[in-house]
Amino acid sequence: MLRILLIDTFVNPVWERKWLWLLYVGFWAVSWLFLDSAQAIQLIFFLFGLVVFTIPHGSSDMYLPAWILNPPWGIRPAYWLLVFCFLFLVGGIVWALSLISINFVVALFTGLIIWHWGSMDALYLYPERGPAWVIGSVGRGMLVFIAPLYFKPLETQEVILTILRVDHSHILSTLYSFSKYLLYFALFLELLSFLANKFIEGRGLPRSMAAHGVESLLLLVTFMWIHPILSLTFYFLILHAIRHMTRVSAYIPEERGSLLDTRGILRALPNLFQRTNLMTFLAGFAMALWFAWQLYTGQTFRSASLGCLLPLILLMIPHSLVSLLVDFNPKRLND
Repeated sequence: MLRILLIDTFVNPVWERKWLWLLYVGFWAVSWLFLDSAQAIQLIFFLFGLVVFTIPHGSSDMYLPAWILNPPWGIRPAYWLLVFCFLFLVGGIVWALSLISINFVVALFTGLIIWHWGSMDALYLYPERGPAWVIGSVGRGMLVFIAPLYFKPLETQEVILTILRVDHSHILSTLYSFSKYLLYFALFLELLSFLANKFIEGRGLPRSMAAHGVESLLLLVTFMWIHPILSLTFYFLILHAIRHMTRVSAYIPEERGSLLDTRGILRALPNLFQRTNLMTFLAGFAMALWFAWQLYTGQTFRSASLGCLLPLILLMIPHSLVSLLVDFNPKRLND
């Protein structure tokens, strides 16, 4: 019995994800030894995550609706024209809303972040996408959004406000005021999703729950110990991007190539750039121009670096919509 509880239920599923735990521990060690007090290195790490992981993971989205919605591929230029028009339209609307009320935009993206990042993590635990997945998605998403604000309130708010190019946000201040209770609520929802999976869906307690629970604790420790620029880059720009690319690869038909090769992230990167080279190049080139323009107009290196995320934030709504399309699409690669 003790072996079942400790080895089969806890040790084995955690050990199966040893690369992830080693990544966390290695990240802590490097941060303490080299990065925590070096602002320039923090920003270079931020730009590295943005270029190497975030832009390619967004570029891969472009190919998904074309397969899921099955448009006539004989008119590919029309499809790409529609895609870019949609991106510019949504980005323009978000930008216009930010001019009207930055607090509304912060509230909008708070909801998007909680669902989008949370559902990505919870999907590995609840692939059936039932009530447990919905509850677990909100719980995990709330945890990763609120924890940095709770443990590092001044630094986190300063990073977010620098990205948004504003001095203050009432929504962020309100979230910080309730961050302690929201963090407890997030942990409660994660536990509730376990119980819903067991007693509502009747699926038992999957072994992966141990690994998921340990990861939640490791994320809390990461947000508690590490500077927000580093911890947010590590989770939101790198870890999330890897998981997103791993998931969407299952929806790419064989004839369009293994758009993403996930046989080890280091071996996958050259193939990833090759398969998404056009979109990745266009987005990377545009970001480089934006970065240079910010420096030319007098922005500091810090402000210009964090400001590189701003154009991508404008495209987060279509990115989230594509993810929802993937979440609720019944197709599989072998259909």
